[in-house]
Amino acid sequence: MTDEAAGKTPEFAFLRAGAASGRPWRDLVLTLLLGGLAGMVALTVVTLAVFLLAAAILSAASSPHVDLLKAVGVLSDVGRGGRSLQSYVFELSIAGLSSYGGALAFLAVAARVERRPVRSFLTAAPRFRWRQVGLGLAIFLPIVGLAIGLTDALDAHATPPPLFTPGAALWARLAYFAAAAVCLYLAALAEEMLFRGWALQRTGAFTASVPIVLALNGILFSLAHFDPDVGALLSRAVMGAGWAWIVLRLAGVELAAGAHLANNLAICLFSRPVVFTPAQRQPLDLASVAVELASIGILVIAVEWLLRRWPQLGRVEAPAS
Repeated sequence: MTDEAAGKTPEFAFLRAGAASGRPWRDLVLTLLLGGLAGMVALTVVTLAVFLLAAAILSAASSPHVDLLKAVGVLSDVGRGGRSLQSYVFELSIAGLSSYGGALAFLAVAARVERRPVRSFLTAAPRFRWRQVGLGLAIFLPIVGLAIGLTDALDAHATPPPLFTPGAALWARLAYFAAAAVCLYLAALAEEMLFRGWALQRTGAFTASVPIVLALNGILFSLAHFDPDVGALLSRAVMGAGWAWIVLRLAGVELAAGAHLANNLAICLFSRPVVFTPAQRQPLDLASVAVELASIGILVIAVEWLLRRWPQLGRVEAPAS
């Protein structure tokens, strides 16, 4: 590592790997071209595989019998009504498996271009810290749950939580919960790998300004969701910047991935299921935006408090041999 690269952001170990190659523009262009292509191919292949498998299961389990072609048509009708709770496992599976497959393919190319292990895009620690994933989930899930409760209390048209859909059997609720937990973790980890992993390190290779690094990360994260809702754009931008700060402070995406899972899981269980219908522009709801921004603020404060009590959370030195 050159002195110039090492001097950009020496206090943040997570950014050092991104600055180590000394070829930021070359690495950026090659990864975007080759990694983007690999990611799209992987995402498409996984999506088609899940789609065909789901159509086969629907055809075999339907009564009266539905042939495979008709099952494909049913699954393609994303706006269909009268759906059972367990039917949303289809969208959850595609969201989780395809996004993770695409992100992993992208990072595999990035790792080859930059000649470093894929793990270095996830953590500066010697190994992935699963306990921090659980810690992020444990901290943020009650915060998001409370935020959803407050938002629903302000909404006169709030619908019943998906997990408590009237008439759903216990097995259907359990299947929905299990699929949400597994698939949304994969989806959350995929986004953390790309945005708080690769993109954060790439941005840090171009600028030593932490505010710019955080702002760009939040903006890119928000724009990537293609949501026309101004309130959602603002909330995601601040949330992405907050998670990016946590990643810098803890030198890895682990806790942010757990918090990201908590956010998506709470929404999926207690607010609305995952569907592939296009997002609609909504009137700006400042109260809801304020609640969401307060949530990420509380998370950041909680992480800073934990670091004061247990500084080892942010230490990434390799263990003594």
